[in-house]
Amino acid sequence: MIFSIYIINKAGGLVYNKDYSEGLSKLTSNEYLVLAGTFHGVHAITSKISPVPGSSGIEMLETDTFRIHCFQTLTGTKFLLMADPQQPSIDLIMKKIYETYSDYTVKNPFQNPEMPIRSEQFDVHLLKLVKSYNGLVVNNSNPYNVGNSAGTNASLQSQPHVSPLPPTLPNIASSGQGLGF
Repeated sequence: MIFSIYIINKAGGLVYNKDYSEGLSKLTSNEYLVLAGTFHGVHAITSKISPVPGSSGIEMLETDTFRIHCFQTLTGTKFLLMADPQQPSIDLIMKKIYETYSDYTVKNPFQNPEMPIRSEQFDVHLLKLVKSYNGLVVNNSNPYNVGNSAGTNASLQSQPHVSPLPPTLPNIASSGQGLGF
């Protein structure tokens, strides 16, 4: 089971966090920022003190009840995935999270990589991805209709239809929504 996803920019700032498990204790905004900054610092230190030359830092932190997996891109952005210790296919999940990030934030001309991610399309596609790995049914006829085993999802049904294409200037211009200026 995937519990949480965090994205940390190259300076150690938290640009995205989402909890996917109801059983997690809720942290304050400040505690999330401290978590990101602390992990960023520990990651940097471990890459320097590692006995293995060329180490990239912490890749996994394991406890009895969860694991934190870290994937760092070439640009220094870190993706943290908090998951059950028995969760299979972590490398594949991290790859899919990065692909979703690339499609809906990196390709968005209005998204600065150092700023918090505010993309409904990114949220919806990440939710779909997490639910598919958490063993919930994904209805393929509508890419946003992600539901439980009964096939219902009240939280997404009330949302307006969102184009399945990543946000680009031609997509926004042709949708008739305008640029909002």
